[in-house]
Amino acid sequence: MPRRKRNSSVLERAERRFESLQSIDTFLDLGGGLSLDAYATTINDLRSKLAVYNTALSTIDKMADEVNSAEQLVLELSEKMLLGIGSRYGRTSQEYGMAGGSRRKRSRLSAGSSLAIDAAQAAPAQASSNGTSATVSG
Repeated sequence: MPRRKRNSSVLERAERRFESLQSIDTFLDLGGGLSLDAYATTINDLRSKLAVYNTALSTIDKMADEVNSAEQLVLELSEKMLLGIGSRYGRTSQEYGMAGGSRRKRSRLSAGSSLAIDAAQAAPAQASSNGTSATVSG
């Protein structure tokens, strides 16, 4: 979201006052540094500082957009790199964890399937739910 540019009510009032003072005398000089030339110089200084400030805000907005875009590119590339590691080494691999991924636990099916086969072989006869015994061939 772009930053709000600044206006100056002080500048606007000073410009109106300058015009009013100029209608009194175009070369008004009240002494002690109070002249229309000094007043105009001070007003112009504020106007240019305000312009520089508003331009800087626009530049900062542009730079913020560029940083956000660069961050998005890095996020996308980071994700692709991690997916590439996961694809090459597997999401349960040590390399995946080293790359910053959260290693998946081995699935129960693959780790538990050998235990289920071992248990089935150790107990060849089991009672079924209706009270009869069933034999498991291994």
